[in-house]
Amino acid sequence: MKIRVSFMLFIPIIVLVQSCTMVKISISEKRNPTLQQTSIGENTVLSTWGTIKVNKSHFFPSSFQLKTKDKVIYIDPVGIETTEKADYILITHSHPDHFSIKDIDKVIKSETKIICSKGVSKKLKAYNNHVQVMRPKDVLKHDNIDVEAIPAYNTKSVFLWIKAHPKSKENIGFIINLDGNLKIYHAGDTDYIPEMKGLKNIEIALIPIGGDNLTMNEEEAAHIVNEIKPEKVIPMHYEIKNREILKRFESFVAPDTKVIVLD
Repeated sequence: MKIRVSFMLFIPIIVLVQSCTMVKISISEKRNPTLQQTSIGENTVLSTWGTIKVNKSHFFPSSFQLKTKDKVIYIDPVGIETTEKADYILITHSHPDHFSIKDIDKVIKSETKIICSKGVSKKLKAYNNHVQVMRPKDVLKHDNIDVEAIPAYNTKSVFLWIKAHPKSKENIGFIINLDGNLKIYHAGDTDYIPEMKGLKNIEIALIPIGGDNLTMNEEEAAHIVNEIKPEKVIPMHYEIKNREILKRFESFVAPDTKVIVLD
């Protein structure tokens, strides 16, 4: 009897560990046919191609393009519909809704720099010459762009002690400082964590709100937004059918921050 109970306990753990390899990513038929864009500063536009399909769920991902007058930057490019070449590709971690070799192949050029977490770098052997690994709290300076790696991890477990994004993996978010006068925070996949409390002078925040012990939920996400007080916040990483999550998030965010929905 003891052996049977032990075996049954390990079944969900095995499924959880294997789940990332079983995830199928495709373009959602519910994707907005119009490229979604917003101006976030002088000569700087943020774009998203929008909804992807994660297995059977229609999901707004954490994938964006930043375009300045002389730079093209992709963050977690997945399901993008462009071949516009990248100066920089930033990747927070290796889960398939954030990391896609197919999409990297579309936009990489000989000069492209791939800035990523250590887990991603292990899957980019073919692009070793392009890769720069960042660990939490690292800072890189390139041309007119500074990149700071911010810790991104779960404090809540999805099953027993198992976390989807454990701190030990050293997954990251990014603060991107463009031309020294525009700071953009992409949180990656994370819960509300103590390291966020020191963030200052953020103009644009890209924040996950989906919950389910994978990221912050809408209330937790609004809490960190109200602490760091960005000018604009863009919610990400949620199922598009859950419109009530968006409405609740907007209602929790202080009126001094503008909420921009791009799905």
